[in-house]
Amino acid sequence: MNRKKLTGIAIVVVLIIGSYLFLQQKPKEQPKSQLQVAVQNPITTLDPNFADDIGSNWAETQTLEGLYTLDDKGQVVAGMAEKVVKPTVNNTVYTIKIKANQKWSDGTPVTADDFVNSAKRQVNPASKSTRANHFKDLANYDSIRKQGADINELGISAPDKATVKIQLSHPVPYFNFILANQLYPINMAKVQAYGKRYGQTAETTVSNGAYAIKNWNQSATTWQFVKNPYYANKQQVHYQTINTTVVTNATLASKQYLAGKVDEAEITGSVLSDLKKQHNKDIKSQQKGRMVFIVWNAQDKIAGNTNFKRAVSYAINRDVLAQQALGDGSTAAKSIVPSGEITIDGQDFNHDLSLPFDKTKAQAYLKKAQDELGTKKISLNLNLADTDAYRSLSVYLKERIESVLPDVTININRMPLNAEISAFNARNFQAGTLSWSTDYNDPIDFLDMAYSDGAINFTKWQHPDYDQLIQQINQQGDATTTRFKLEKDAAKLNNDLNGVTPLYQMANVHLLQSHVRGLTYPVIGYQNYKYAK
Repeated sequence: MNRKKLTGIAIVVVLIIGSYLFLQQKPKEQPKSQLQVAVQNPITTLDPNFADDIGSNWAETQTLEGLYTLDDKGQVVAGMAEKVVKPTVNNTVYTIKIKANQKWSDGTPVTADDFVNSAKRQVNPASKSTRANHFKDLANYDSIRKQGADINELGISAPDKATVKIQLSHPVPYFNFILANQLYPINMAKVQAYGKRYGQTAETTVSNGAYAIKNWNQSATTWQFVKNPYYANKQQVHYQTINTTVVTNATLASKQYLAGKVDEAEITGSVLSDLKKQHNKDIKSQQKGRMVFIVWNAQDKIAGNTNFKRAVSYAINRDVLAQQALGDGSTAAKSIVPSGEITIDGQDFNHDLSLPFDKTKAQAYLKKAQDELGTKKISLNLNLADTDAYRSLSVYLKERIESVLPDVTININRMPLNAEISAFNARNFQAGTLSWSTDYNDPIDFLDMAYSDGAINFTKWQHPDYDQLIQQINQQGDATTTRFKLEKDAAKLNNDLNGVTPLYQMANVHLLQSHVRGLTYPVIGYQNYKYAK
């Protein structure tokens, strides 16, 4: 027997079998470097001093970083700062050092002046920023806003290029969250170069966060977040690109997700019940610190009538609205403040507050309003953003109010979100719906919506008793029993007077593919793609 020949045949057979087995093996899948994302809200601006809508605030989370930031569990950690500092001088002075070699997406250094200039620009009355009140606790804020004091007297300065010094008028228990979610830097050279165009397109925007933006303008429905090569912690950012598309229709968004076209899709209750049957594991639902309200133009004869607003509020069954009309995990509002805010005694802020449906009271208050207005038939124009959730809301509000109050006609005006915000800012509206999310765990952020001096009071509603309560709250500073009692009194008063009319507390619902890890949906703030793996 020719052993050499048999050995040769055996080697050939082994090679053939080995080759066959190799070909049968699936190639090892390479990690994805891109995410495909469907969102419901467009970005209206990337100028941090003027971003006051959901889409823009969410985009800020991706493109900007403050002195502090939030980790993947929603806790405050150092961002651009070397560390989270302990305030001095009775908890009113913060001296914060910036890490070395922090850069903008154009390669220029991030300096202390970038934070100082941002705060001053936001507070300056000439800028007309709706975000000014987030810095109301800085020293001399009131004298600048009300008495025309020089903006350079604001309690923030830069002793050197790497140090930010902040002086508060009183201790603020939640100020670390302000530093994480509100005080974003601006590139002053770009602000001076672009003026009002700063942050209005990808070309006029610079970033100091994990991602920069490409192919975006204010009318864009698609854009990309691309990894910022100058971001100091870029080695911890897994995805190179976040391809984003605005899909306002939840049915279409869910179809794209199920077809594998997107890795994450923001959806609403209109499609949730069907998805739960087969894709429940993909659904990520989180109650948010975000409320939806009806805001009323106080300068309008009808919308400014307290008894008419009371009638509308009592006509709404908020449980039916949240559980049936929306059906996405949203819950009925009990006050202007979201549930889940825990007071100093360990109880939920809203535990003894309510906004009940009461047909008898609704009709009685309408009769008073009719007498005061001198008319039986009342027509109200209600603006809503043209998204899936607000479409469901508009259908419910019109049917419900007109059913309980037959003499009232609700005219629904659906419009793009940026058009609705423009109408609010111009006071060119009768009534509209507005959502507001908090950046810190204290009721005052929501109570400010009805404060006459609040920067987010689009309605210009004012009431001396309510204003006095807010002023007393702001004087308290620390989280005390007295502070929470005053906040509770203010919430009760708004429930009665309807400076704004709370409707429901939003839930965030997303579909998320299982291969995406590390992406979380916090109660405060937004998902941050730098943590996704």
